[in-house]
Amino acid sequence: MGKTGSNLLFLAVGAAIGAAVGYVAASEKKEQWLRDINSLVDKVKGNVKTAANKGREKVDELASKIDAE
Repeated sequence: MGKTGSNLLFLAVGAAIGAAVGYVAASEKKEQWLRDINSLVDKVKGNVKTAANKGREKVDELASKIDAE
């Protein structure tokens, strides 16, 4: 993808995020949306930490196998 295509992609993503934030801010259920989003963020953070720890363990296993040889 060229620089122009990349810029257009980022512009579209930014516009979508901006529209979503504007919708949530104007919504009557703003507090519920914020709780749901925070819950989702917490789950994603937990999954990323778990995946990172598993990856670190795999790297450590491989490193110890290489050192043993």
